[in-house]
Amino acid sequence: MHFTCEGPREATTVPRSAYAEDAYTPDRLRRRPAGEGRHSRKFRAFAAGGERLAHRNPSIDISPMHEWQHNSPQKLRQYEADPTVAKLKDPEYRVDQPLRWDEECIRFTSHTKRAFIFGMARACGVVGLFFITPIVVITVLAMAVMSANNARYGSYISNLLDYSGWLIILIFLLVFLVLWGGASLVQRLAPNFAAGMQPGPMWELNRRTGEVTVFTDPSKKRTAWQVADVRPFYEFDCHLLSTPDPQGSPQYSLSLVHHLDEIQVRLVGMFGATQSHLEQRATWDMLQRYMDVSQPLPDFPMLEQDRPADPTTREHDHHTVRDPRFWRDMDDATYDRYVEAQQGKINALYL
Repeated sequence: MHFTCEGPREATTVPRSAYAEDAYTPDRLRRRPAGEGRHSRKFRAFAAGGERLAHRNPSIDISPMHEWQHNSPQKLRQYEADPTVAKLKDPEYRVDQPLRWDEECIRFTSHTKRAFIFGMARACGVVGLFFITPIVVITVLAMAVMSANNARYGSYISNLLDYSGWLIILIFLLVFLVLWGGASLVQRLAPNFAAGMQPGPMWELNRRTGEVTVFTDPSKKRTAWQVADVRPFYEFDCHLLSTPDPQGSPQYSLSLVHHLDEIQVRLVGMFGATQSHLEQRATWDMLQRYMDVSQPLPDFPMLEQDRPADPTTREHDHHTVRDPRFWRDMDDATYDRYVEAQQGKINALYL
């Protein structure tokens, strides 16, 4: 079966008062100011290189697979029952949260440098303990056996036990245990200290206004939330970037670039880098569908709780009699079939 992003749509009456006058719809592309891009060679190389993905008008639900893998019905029910997670849906609470994804906007910030350090320390401890330490043990044991075999005096067992290299194992073991255990303890006892976010967002895509906002410096409190630039979504092009990983394999990510000025939104922090370009193409189509207020929100698990708060989506779900708990109450076997079908959609669209 072949899927197409250019299909018939159900007529939807959009309550315009719920959205800004310039909220995005595909016809806005005709309003783009004409002119040649004022991009320097360096900017083009790092931000606007790779393939420029076409602006489409996706009318089917499509979304990258990692959003399905991390938001199973069981996890959605756990999130729903967690008071801490439920607080994130409170409009008054989320308004100044630097990391959001709901019916109003997608907003991103990164972890602090301190969070990166603790995360790397924990990862190094785990890798060292379970992968490096066994290699060290085998190496030291082989050297101890060789030393005992070559010894001229004393018993074989005493020479084996007296080998000075056994101390190396203890040192490696202690170092990796301290890294893993210490970082894990701090993350558990002081999560806000160890895994905090930067005080301000890096960028925002707002469905209600149709705007893309780039912020100045989210890492410092005095500059957090200061706006560097605001432009309409339809003035941005999406570029598929490719960079090699340490093994030389291509890693694909997305970059939104203003078609005239040197304004960039790197989407890799929010949506990740993947070895498959199909995932990134699906992400771009999902974002266009998300920003288009003439259509309902993309129908995938993570956004289900937010659907009633979006006017176009609410009206669509009322007309189609959509079960408001369609994803959250689904059993695992049925969900697995939907995941498989979603992968089939992506393959049919972009291969």
